[in-house]
Amino acid sequence: MGLREAFASVIASPGTLVPVLRARPGEVQARFGLSDAELAVLAGVDGDSYAFMAEESGAKRRIHLSVGIPRTVTELTEHHPGVLDAFLTTTTLAEDPDDPMGIVRACGRLLAFAGLPPAVADFGRFELDQYLLLNDAVAAEACRPGPFARPSAPFPWPAEPALVLSAAVRVATYGHDVTDPGAPGRLPREEVTVLLQRAWDAPLRAYRIGAGTGLLLARCDGTRTGREAARAADLPEADALDLLERLVGADIVRTAPALVHQGRPTA
Repeated sequence: MGLREAFASVIASPGTLVPVLRARPGEVQARFGLSDAELAVLAGVDGDSYAFMAEESGAKRRIHLSVGIPRTVTELTEHHPGVLDAFLTTTTLAEDPDDPMGIVRACGRLLAFAGLPPAVADFGRFELDQYLLLNDAVAAEACRPGPFARPSAPFPWPAEPALVLSAAVRVATYGHDVTDPGAPGRLPREEVTVLLQRAWDAPLRAYRIGAGTGLLLARCDGTRTGREAARAADLPEADALDLLERLVGADIVRTAPALVHQGRPTA
């Protein structure tokens, strides 16, 4: 630690640290490993200036968080302001606000904050999963219009290709129904599996899917054929193959090119 971390901590929580800095400066010096000169610099800023910087920093951090999880931040601001304020005043900004992954890390820190209501945390993870998908370059390329490895023969294909989830798709499970129309203010406590699909010329789509579908998709990892995925998911083969045909048609599942399955080409 050092002077930079000390400044960030005082700005994050001036009401707590400024009195300690004034009354017991040695504690602050020892905590952050400051030299006498650095301690003098830290103590040379008056309390009103720290309070102003804290207000400005908090406002910027709210904007930063709102880029990744906007509806979650709005829900916290309107209905749980004490929780958001506690987070902003007990943590420091350690991320670059212009870096998309910095935004992800900052949002992740908020969603892991101990005081966050579980339902709001679940919805925040749902929003963050969407942000990650929308900022994934591989996903963008996967949904770009143009030819890709999709078989033209009716399913099941004679070559028995291995199947893989499209890079433009994510599947996640949440402890609350994040797809409920009342979200994020009202989230029934119910475990749900959600499929997110990015499209080239349309908004990102979110589908609530059944547990069996989620299991089947998890087995489409590029190493199994449709029949093998059905067996691995412990699903009736005929039903699973019918579902896979529809998933391929929706571009959720694709064949796995340039892979070898049991010693033979899959694409």
